[in-house]
Amino acid sequence: MSLRNNTTITVAGSESTLGHQNGTCVSVDSNAARISKLCACCFILLGSFFGNIFIIIIVYKRRDLRKTTNYFIVNMAVSDLLFPLVVIPDQVTQLVTDSWHWRVSGILGSTFCKLYSFTISVSLFVSVQSLVWIAIDRFVAVVFPIKVGLISSKIRTIVIVSTWFLACVFYFPSLVSSGLAEYRNNTLCSLVNKESIFPNKGAFQGYYWLHVTISLLAPLFVVTVLYIAIVISLKRRSKALMNVAQYERQHSVKKRRQATKMAVVILVLFYICVIPYTVLSFVNYLRPSCAFQISFTFIAVCMFLSSSVVNPIICLSFVESYRRGLKSIVCCFCRMQDNKSAKQERITLKGMGDLPGGNCRRTSKDTDNFQETFAGTVQ
Repeated sequence: MSLRNNTTITVAGSESTLGHQNGTCVSVDSNAARISKLCACCFILLGSFFGNIFIIIIVYKRRDLRKTTNYFIVNMAVSDLLFPLVVIPDQVTQLVTDSWHWRVSGILGSTFCKLYSFTISVSLFVSVQSLVWIAIDRFVAVVFPIKVGLISSKIRTIVIVSTWFLACVFYFPSLVSSGLAEYRNNTLCSLVNKESIFPNKGAFQGYYWLHVTISLLAPLFVVTVLYIAIVISLKRRSKALMNVAQYERQHSVKKRRQATKMAVVILVLFYICVIPYTVLSFVNYLRPSCAFQISFTFIAVCMFLSSSVVNPIICLSFVESYRRGLKSIVCCFCRMQDNKSAKQERITLKGMGDLPGGNCRRTSKDTDNFQETFAGTVQ
C-alpha cells in the first residue's frame, strides 16, 4: 500500500515509491494481508468521498450553517473530495496487482502522472490553508466579538479562491517536473525533469524545505498561537461573566467554545494524520530495519489517507445541525425510494386496470358461440 513518491509530502523523495524506498527492502504480502489493506483503503477512501459530499450538501441545504467557519470547512471538504477521486484507482490497482507499475503509458500516462501528483499536492495545501483561516475566523469571533463581521462574504470569497490559486502556483514546479521513468523494468511516476525548474540540487532541496515550512510548520505555528489566544480569551470572558445570569452566561460562551473545540480537534487530528507521512522523507537517513520501514510506511500511508475523513467525522460529531442535515438527506433518499416503489406499483395496477374489457367480453362471447356451435355439431 503506497502513494507515489512524488506526491505532496515526498516532493523531494527518492526515485522509488513509498513502501519500496530501499531497493533491498521489498515486502511480499500474503493474500490475507493484501485483502486487509485493500479493505482498509476502500473504507477510508469511500468514507472520505461520501462524507465530504454530505458536508457540502448539508451546508448548501441548511441556512443556519452558512457561516464563515462552515464555508471554510466546505472549502476543505472540496479539497479532501479530490483526494479519493484521484487516489482510489491507483491505490486499488497497486493492491490488486501487487505492483507499483504505472499502468498508462505514452503522453496520456505522463499527463495522468502530472495530474496525480499535482492534484494531491494542491488538495493538501488547500486543506492546510483552510485550517488556518478557520483559526483566524475563530480568533476574530472570540477575541474581537464586536468585529465578528470583519470577514465579509466578499473577503471570504477572495480568501477561498486565493487558497486554490496559491496552491496551484506553489506546486506548478511539481506539475512540470513530474513524468514517467523506467526503474528495474517498471514504469514509475516520478520526478524526471527537475533540471528544467531547479538548476542544481541545492535549489531543489531549498524548494523542498520551503514546501515543508509553508505547508506544515508555519501553519501549525500560526494556528497554535491563535488557539492559545482563543483559550485565554474564553477563560477571561468566563470570569467576567460570573455576575451575569447563569443562562445568559452559558448561552454566550457555549457556542463559541463548541465551535472552537471542533476546529481544534479537526486541526489536531489532521496533523496527527499527516505528520507520520512527512517523517517518511527522513526514514532512510535513520537506516531502520526492513521490517520497521515496511510497517511504518503502511501506518503512515493509512493515516495520511485518513486525513480526508477527519473533517466529516468531526463536524457530524460536534454539531447538531450537521447531524440533522445528514438525517434529512437520508430520510429524503428513503422517501424517494418509497415514492419510486409506489409509482411502479401504481403503474402496474393501472396497466392491469387498462386491459381492454371489450376484448375480454368479446373473447367470452366468442367462446360461448364456439361452445354452442360445437354442441350443435355434436348433436
